Amino acid sequence: MPPAFISSPHLIRFASIAAGIAIFVAPFRGSAGLRGAMLVLAGLAILYAYLREDKFQQLLLPYKALVIATGAWLISATVWSFLSPSPLESLSVVKRDILTPMLAFMVFYALTRTRADMMRWISVLTGGLLILTVMIVREPFDPRATLQESDYLTVGLLTTWIVTLAPLLALSLFASRPWRRRAIALSLVALPCLLTSAWLSGNRTVWVCFAAMVVVATALGMHGRPLKSKRWRTSAFVLGLLAVLASFMFAAMQFRAQTQAPAGTGPLAFLLHDNRAPILSVAFELIGEHPLLGRGYDNPDIGEIFASRFETPWLRNYVHHPHNVVLNYALQMGVTGALVMFMLFGALAWTFVRRLSFGGLARLAGLCGIALVVGVFLRNMTDDFFTRHTVQFFGAAAGMLLGLATHRPPLPS
Repeated sequence: MPPAFISSPHLIRFASIAAGIAIFVAPFRGSAGLRGAMLVLAGLAILYAYLREDKFQQLLLPYKALVIATGAWLISATVWSFLSPSPLESLSVVKRDILTPMLAFMVFYALTRTRADMMRWISVLTGGLLILTVMIVREPFDPRATLQESDYLTVGLLTTWIVTLAPLLALSLFASRPWRRRAIALSLVALPCLLTSAWLSGNRTVWVCFAAMVVVATALGMHGRPLKSKRWRTSAFVLGLLAVLASFMFAAMQFRAQTQAPAGTGPLAFLLHDNRAPILSVAFELIGEHPLLGRGYDNPDIGEIFASRFETPWLRNYVHHPHNVVLNYALQMGVTGALVMFMLFGALAWTFVRRLSFGGLARLAGLCGIALVVGVFLRNMTDDFFTRHTVQFFGAAAGMLLGLATHRPPLPS
């Protein structure tokens, strides 16, 4: 198939460079301005290239369920911003947490059509991951680290970024012959960095997310396979991988029990004394007070109201939201907010599921896309980091995978 945009290759190259910079700096603090500027420049270059070649219709997504879900997300958040005491500030959050991720999605959907495009993004992301891992490893040895904020994301944003990154890196494990050596080299760098960053974060949920992504993608990938021998080999490999992930999770629980609990508290006892129960109780109580309209999108008063309902001083000082993206949206927008979140993740998952029947690269991208949706949704069930860096990167990752799963002419090399 001949490449598209033969008369505008410089615009596509410029957009690719700008988009690459945007995802390279994504996990680092203070990158919001550069990230946003690069995405806008990439978007404008892509739009001009499509208009110049009279191919604007190709920019429109052919996935109706996903278009409806994202439209409902944007429109409802915009409307509910006017129920907040500071509508202009809430609208700025709509721009940051909804419009910018949608722009990131469209940019990477437009720029990702072939395995070569995807390997370019994986190379850029592996470079960023390597730098990020070095920062995390050296932090305990830096005497200034306790006196200032880290140069990378907070632990919650970091682990959400790692979960979002994992399905993209998984694609390099299935590279075809022309890309196999490069894919192996990238995997040898990316996999140790991914595990090291996840381990040093001390987070438990990240391992649960990894396991869920592996199980769901493997189950769907093996569906319809005719050879039982391959199924047994795949199942054995997955069970071994799950055992490794379970070991990492137990070690993380043990570390947190030793550093955050009274002496003699084991990892299981520490887990059973988690504060999720009172947090969820307060969340449902507040949602029940305004179940239809909520309290307004990004209402800054919600945090104070939420914290004031706790009796425990530690919870009152440090917990200001439900630690769950669906409940957080329900607090802000009532039942509409919860439905919008389910629609968004459900529509994206369904869109990827429909690509499985096409086989080949589209099927592989679909499996990784389903893993992405499962991992990010599960990660935000125990906390809410569907904001700022991570929601923008989620939009970019979803755009890459869906672009790869959609059959279109290749872009200029």
